[in-house]
Amino acid sequence: MRIRSRLPLLAPSIATALALALVTGCRPPEYSDSPVDSDPVDDTDYEPPDDTAAPRPAAWNYLVYMDGDNDLESYVTHDLNELEAGDASDQVNILVLADRIEGYADDDGDWTGSRYYRIAHDDDDTVVSSPVAEDLGEVNMANPDVLANFLEWASTNYPADHTALVLWDHGSGWDFAGDAPAEPAPPSIAQDDTSTGVTLSIAEGDVAAALTPWVTEHGRLDMISFDACNMATWEVAYAFAPFARTMTAAETTVGWEGYRYELVLDALAANPAMTATELADAMARTTVEGGEWSHSATDLDKVGDLAARIDTLALALMAQDDGGQWAWDLRDSMQSADTEWVWYFTDLNSLAHVIAAAPEASPEVIAAANDVADALTGALIGNYAIEPYAGLGGLTVFFDPRRPYWTDLYTNGAGATWAQDTHWDDYLLSIDTEAATTLR
Repeated sequence: MRIRSRLPLLAPSIATALALALVTGCRPPEYSDSPVDSDPVDDTDYEPPDDTAAPRPAAWNYLVYMDGDNDLESYVTHDLNELEAGDASDQVNILVLADRIEGYADDDGDWTGSRYYRIAHDDDDTVVSSPVAEDLGEVNMANPDVLANFLEWASTNYPADHTALVLWDHGSGWDFAGDAPAEPAPPSIAQDDTSTGVTLSIAEGDVAAALTPWVTEHGRLDMISFDACNMATWEVAYAFAPFARTMTAAETTVGWEGYRYELVLDALAANPAMTATELADAMARTTVEGGEWSHSATDLDKVGDLAARIDTLALALMAQDDGGQWAWDLRDSMQSADTEWVWYFTDLNSLAHVIAAAPEASPEVIAAANDVADALTGALIGNYAIEPYAGLGGLTVFFDPRRPYWTDLYTNGAGATWAQDTHWDDYLLSIDTEAATTLR
């Protein structure tokens, strides 16, 4: 969950101006109803001007799905100003869908509802000066169609060779949509309080439904990023692999500052030829340099191999005499990325190393656990953290089968591809948790 509870860092305002290049031509001195050769040396036929020609593609579309329709409303204008503070480039389109709600902030005219913004450069960090491209009124940010429409609006009106998408909100990984169960639960991504607190759920397939139409037409996003808490999980990475090439996210909670948008956009404006992996690494690195606890960048093309290694580990654990029960009993030795949801967000690298070092581990389990650690390292583009989180490996894994609501969704959710394609969920369900300590 995005807590925004620490003291804010200085956040400069930013903007980017966009120049739309039109295909032009000019007629030769003497008019003709038929195209003529305008250059006897060059054998390229003359083409008359086309005033309806679409803008030439920019290098990048940098999209932010900014869901402030909840208690994060007061941070919407903060980050809009930060986006405006970045250097401008006609090769980078910065486009935002921002949603606000009443009750948490009254700045920038105290507007509510949802707006498409085309961000323009501005050095004033107290005023959002970017033009409103379209006022949508109230929309449900947890509706997959709203995200799908935002992507299509951006690519239709502002074509680009590459697309990065930032999902901005509270976050808790792969979990539920709709009302929470009776027991305490972290919120999911894109919580829309105007629409009774519903969320976009990865496990229930909402995010896949939102991204599938655009990806089918345009190909995978170059980068998916989360300005939200606890989204750097193996499950999230695996679920997004069909939809994006790279992912950036935090294992830990995210505070006030979140992404340092102006730093990333400065770098992108200076080098629009930046690759997806270079941009993802810059996102993760500048986030931690800006004061956040952790952030990693993952190559989603390599997450399939990581999943295969996790599958092998699960099978090897279940093949032992006690079905790998001893690994569950070692959970307190594993590092967590969250103090409240300790085993919900178990660091995957720590889990692998603790299992590999256990005296109960068979040679097959040791080899499989070491392979998981190696595959995780190989999938990471960059991994950054400050103390006491410097030992985090870049992605977490769900290792707490004691909550039936979560376990059922983790195993049977329509979007839970990690459970459909591996046996990790089967291993979790096989664990005897009767002797477990009190739920945290």
